[in-house]
Amino acid sequence: MDVDAVLALAPDKQVATSAARLAAPGNWSALGHDQHVLWGLCKGSGKKPYQVCVDLEDRGTKCTCPSRKFPCKHAVAVQVLHVRGGTSEAEPPEWVGEWLHKREVRKTPKPLDDSPEAVERRAAQREKTAEARDLAVQGGVAGLREWLADVARRGIAELAGRDRAWWEAIIRRMVDAQAPGLANALEDLAAVVFSGGVNWAERAADRIGGLHLLATLAANPPPELADVVRMRLGYTSTEQEALAQPAWTDRWVVLLRKDEDDGRVRTTRQWVWGRERREWVTVVRHAAGGAIAGPALPNGEFMGNLHPYPAGAPRRMAVGEREPSVKAQPIELSATWTDALAGLEPLLRKDPWQRLHPLACREIRLGEGLVAVDADGRALPVVDDVAADRALAIHGGQPFDAVGLWDGWSVRIGAAAAPGGALEVIS
Repeated sequence: MDVDAVLALAPDKQVATSAARLAAPGNWSALGHDQHVLWGLCKGSGKKPYQVCVDLEDRGTKCTCPSRKFPCKHAVAVQVLHVRGGTSEAEPPEWVGEWLHKREVRKTPKPLDDSPEAVERRAAQREKTAEARDLAVQGGVAGLREWLADVARRGIAELAGRDRAWWEAIIRRMVDAQAPGLANALEDLAAVVFSGGVNWAERAADRIGGLHLLATLAANPPPELADVVRMRLGYTSTEQEALAQPAWTDRWVVLLRKDEDDGRVRTTRQWVWGRERREWVTVVRHAAGGAIAGPALPNGEFMGNLHPYPAGAPRRMAVGEREPSVKAQPIELSATWTDALAGLEPLLRKDPWQRLHPLACREIRLGEGLVAVDADGRALPVVDDVAADRALAIHGGQPFDAVGLWDGWSVRIGAAAAPGGALEVIS
């Protein structure tokens, strides 16, 4: 890794800037590293220096500072010093060894008592825990309905005057109710309001409508939406549970990717096209504690098994057995944006709360005002980012095939090709 790559590990620009300033030898003592771990003591505001260590295998970090950001500026700074050659090889001190030992213990599963009595006790405890959570979640949903009714009475415009503490109160209430899906949806709504812009009220209204629908259906969802409602409330399934499901065997084409970082967890999402099934699926990888998520699948095309999670459209998948990836071949694309958008209707019926959908169209061109114009002359707004610049640079203003992520307002181009050619990932 180089300095730029290390600074990219920071959860935000402020942490990266502070880390760059801290990465001076005068701020540190007892610096060292071995093959597996990096450590150092950094001057803080108190008498005792902060103890900082980094697992060099997965970039997990530990720091005794009070920061709630992961990794903190100290953990990033010590890594900057390391890549600059500012640490020497040494034997880890006792406090570093203790941290590594605790990490290893957490990774090592404890042997289970498999006696009939123990199995029965665990089953009873799981049932009791599940019932308690269901009650807590429904309490949170009731609180959300009251909150939404209050927002409706006061009007959406009033949201613009609310401070962060007001939003955090309802978000914490959903967290306490063990409904992280609702908490995340409220975080998203708050972000829309704080970002402002010409269409913030319309975007906020859209999200409030989604929350109202979810709160209305939560207690007694229709059978076809039961699993999706449960997922949107925040109930999760493990990768092991997904891998136990029958595989979807297909020739899969990896085409889109989106990286996210909320300051606690880094997430990499990929959208994959199944040739035989003729549908999109997603593969998601998370990493916490400063580690880098990275993609679960390389770009290209492969034959293999993906195993479905219970709900969602596009469906989330766990990666099973697969053959090595090869260069991707062309895939089927819609002739116009109208056809592409019409194809989203079945997905929205399966999961009305999904906000990101792959959208593919043949022979579009980027027009004035950064819009993607199809063969019929219909245009969709395009997100102004590096991928859009690359598409324009590669194709020189000429028509090209494209696949992007549609959020209901604009499309973020993720892969492009000359008309009829094999799509290449550009974001």
